[in-house]
Amino acid sequence: MSDTNVNRRDFIKYIGGAAVGLGIGGAGYLSANSQVGTVTSELDEVKEELKGRGHLGYVFGAEGSIATIDLARGKVLASSGPTWIAEAGSIDWCNHYPDANGNVWGLVRKPGQIGSTIAVNPTTNELVHDVPLEGRWRIRLGETDEEGKYGYMLNGYIADKYDSEKFNASRDEFEIPYNDIDPGEIHKIDLLKGEVVDVLPVPKFCCDVAIAPDGKLWLVNQLESLISVVDTKTFTIEEHLAVDYADYGASMITISPNNDVAFIEVNSAGNWSNAGGFKNLDPIEMVWDIQAKEIVKEFPLESGPRTSEFTPDGKYCVVRTRPASIVYEVESLTEVTKIEIENTGHPAFSPDSTLAYIPNPGDSSVDVFEVGSFKKVDSLKLPYSPSKIVPINTNNY
Repeated sequence: MSDTNVNRRDFIKYIGGAAVGLGIGGAGYLSANSQVGTVTSELDEVKEELKGRGHLGYVFGAEGSIATIDLARGKVLASSGPTWIAEAGSIDWCNHYPDANGNVWGLVRKPGQIGSTIAVNPTTNELVHDVPLEGRWRIRLGETDEEGKYGYMLNGYIADKYDSEKFNASRDEFEIPYNDIDPGEIHKIDLLKGEVVDVLPVPKFCCDVAIAPDGKLWLVNQLESLISVVDTKTFTIEEHLAVDYADYGASMITISPNNDVAFIEVNSAGNWSNAGGFKNLDPIEMVWDIQAKEIVKEFPLESGPRTSEFTPDGKYCVVRTRPASIVYEVESLTEVTKIEIENTGHPAFSPDSTLAYIPNPGDSSVDVFEVGSFKKVDSLKLPYSPSKIVPINTNNY
């Protein structure tokens, strides 16, 4: 574990117009008519005001920026300027939960495919932990548990037999045979101490990790059993599921907050890696019934799916693709609509499931949609292009 002090740039807070709700104003960047001023109080004061009334959404964006949204009311509360995060490497932020101290964790690939996992205080932008991870990191995703005690950082694509030139080659240049691909690894992190406490071998080309409401860790794999389930208490693989789809190329998984279904993005690495052994090359959205233990729906897609997210009540799931985000109703397993925004970032929702927040990088905004009709009701302008929203329950900190 390595705690690193960094020179942070000032975290800038803005307000606009008359006082609204929180007593600090409807924050700036909401419209061109806002009178923007600087607020010097820390966001901790804002979180105190929000207790019992809503969630914050931390919006990670270009130039290492972090903006803060009141997810209950659709207001931008604050935005940083460029930060040191822009120079930290390629970062995948853990989607769902901060640690018990309110820090947000990310899995970093540094130059030379060196891996580490970092914790950032989203109120001050300060680096709290920087934990080195062994191995060569190329395909990697991370997740944290609801209690904020442990993180699970996945190194998915490992082929130690080959040097970096062959490992990173295109398929036309060099294909790594199935038998030469090593098991993936999940590094279990003590989030409060900032240290690796265990490493679990997982199937070849494991591609994503997701925490279920019961605390189990779900994995999807590109080349061995579509799904694997990990008991986090013993940190062992409990079972392998959907083995008939082992070579389909599952890339992402999200578990419903009701723990009844999992939405699985099938974006075969046969299309975008140099790994061998794939049967399927078609983009598909699959739905797994957790109780029945079977695939109950397949949605053919025009473009490779990216990530998905459920509304907090579990009624809808939004699946990101390059040309649009597709909304599915969970009960009927039908497509409701497409949100026609290209290259959207990872979304978030209001705690009562009435508003959807969709990062719109092309417009440097977070667009707000009414859940149900999925009509656009607002656009929250930001100074930097957004990529992902991590929701924070203010009642926990």
